Amino acid sequence: MPTNFNNDSPSWQTNFDLGVTFTEISHVYIDWSGDITAALAQNLNPAYQPIGDPHPLSVGVYASLGSNPYLRRTEIYKGMDTYPAPESFALISEIGGVGSNWSDLLDGQGEIGIGYTEIIMLYGQYLEHGSVSLTKATLVVNGTVIPEPASLLLLAFGTIGQRLIRPKQRNKNSVQ
Repeated sequence: MPTNFNNDSPSWQTNFDLGVTFTEISHVYIDWSGDITAALAQNLNPAYQPIGDPHPLSVGVYASLGSNPYLRRTEIYKGMDTYPAPESFALISEIGGVGSNWSDLLDGQGEIGIGYTEIIMLYGQYLEHGSVSLTKATLVVNGTVIPEPASLLLLAFGTIGQRLIRPKQRNKNSVQ
């Protein structure tokens, strides 16, 4: 996964397999951290003439999951308060969207995308674009996992094994 994003970098996408299946998924989050450097923008009037001095404007990074059938996304905008220095962030953001359900992720597989984003300026322009540097991005799925058959067999054997072994231990201890 790339760690640096800006206006010229493409968004990053990949398929994932969590290696488990779920009976239900209640929430999906991204646990991420990094630094965001704001952009430098300038307001314009409708005739596209500069109004005022250039000023810092927060930019962001987004994470999105698939497209089944709704856009499920979260984003963070930062940088304006510390411009020209980067502003750090470390948080867990819930990924959601209108009508989101997670039925397409019940098999533990899906697609995630991460990329750079800016505020759309109707009457303004970017003089310099910002940038994002990620140090961590971890997908967190909150749901009920279906145990694998091998785990169920081991669990059943472990329970039976304990019942068979304990009486022998008690008998042996009582003889001594």
